[in-house]
Amino acid sequence: MTSRNSYITKVILSLVFSLLFILILMIPAKAIAAQDEPYRLESFTVNPPGQLKVETSGGHIEVKGSSSKTVRVEMYASKNGRNILPEDSNLDDWDIDISKTGNKVNAIAKHHNNWSLFGGNHITISFVVYVPREMSSDLNTSGGHINIRGLSGKQDISTSGGHLELTDLKGTIKARTSGGHISINDVEGDLNARTSGGHIDVQNSKGSLDVKTSGGHINLADVSGTVDARTSGGSITADFKSIGESVNLRTSGGNIKISVPDKTGLNLNLKGSYVSTNLQNFSGKVERDEVDGTLNGGGPQITARTSGGTVSLLFQ
Repeated sequence: MTSRNSYITKVILSLVFSLLFILILMIPAKAIAAQDEPYRLESFTVNPPGQLKVETSGGHIEVKGSSSKTVRVEMYASKNGRNILPEDSNLDDWDIDISKTGNKVNAIAKHHNNWSLFGGNHITISFVVYVPREMSSDLNTSGGHINIRGLSGKQDISTSGGHLELTDLKGTIKARTSGGHISINDVEGDLNARTSGGHIDVQNSKGSLDVKTSGGHINLADVSGTVDARTSGGSITADFKSIGESVNLRTSGGNIKISVPDKTGLNLNLKGSYVSTNLQNFSGKVERDEVDGTLNGGGPQITARTSGGTVSLLFQ
């Protein structure tokens, strides 16, 4: 085989392995619970409020709140996409810590060595954890998805590339992914969410919302409260039930569409290549590409900026 043919073969194999790995990551986190039997199962009793720390390399994490005082930790291990049990592998290359100290529960899986993601013996460890509703968490995976629902407290959620799904949460939430999408439903409190390139979708949430993406779109539906939403290139859609202290929406190139309750008093500062709205009882400047002034006597500030798109303000 010539050096050129050898190089082409290596490139093709690399692409195939990369595609297989991406397909594995695309499996939803909730699919973990569909496995017949966990590799390991542990249960602990805590007196809420409690703390949960979950950490793994490449696997998914799912956390579900309930009315029980029991923390149930299910650990799943898979090899080449197939669920494995202790009789299949003893996980000698892993440090596993599933333990309780006071009201804090740890579920941590760390690999001893730096192995290749595309190695033939690669094992992935995922966790499904059932906890009392009053539980704070620190969740981290180097590449899998994270799904968390039904908790009240402080949540710190991070993945290097997977998607994040946050549902029915109350408290202070910090969520990070390097490239995945973020889905947020029924969240109340202070939320700070970041993705380097994925989309952010928020549904029926209230409080203080701070969301940013480097390139995806942002969709806010049925939200209430103070909002700061920014994207470097995608569009922003914001549908408000009510408005808190302020709203700040910015994109470098996409469109911005805002819907607010009719007859709401607002201070408006809207600017884009074109501003589309139908204003009544307004005092201030109205131009093709800018609106600046007070509506219905003034109120919370709405600022919207786009460098190349249209800003639309609708009333409902």
